[in-house]
Amino acid sequence: MKKLFALLLMLAFATIVLALDKGPEEIDMTGVFDVPKTTKKAVVFPHAFHQQNNECKECHMSPEGGKELRNIKTGEKLEVGTVKGTMNDVHKNFCWECHTEKKVPGGKSCTKCHKN
Repeated sequence: MKKLFALLLMLAFATIVLALDKGPEEIDMTGVFDVPKTTKKAVVFPHAFHQQNNECKECHMSPEGGKELRNIKTGEKLEVGTVKGTMNDVHKNFCWECHTEKKVPGGKSCTKCHKN
């Protein structure tokens, strides 16, 4: 009985630890996407801030999060080539689409995300 209790306690602890791991607080987007040379400052994505206001499945293909991102327009996997200039899938089908949908003030302004 003690062994069963200990096993259940360890399982509960492991479940809590996994549930708390929601990824990094900030993400350097140049490390995520192919960005050969930037004319703007690199985006340091405030992941923890976005997690406070959104569900993982709004941005990620998996409800648990992960590296596969969702095309906000279609709901399909976001296919990203080289990120150069403003007319690319990251801007058009992910960031700007979400900011427009959620009515983020200045959501399509360069300085909203390209800071410091």
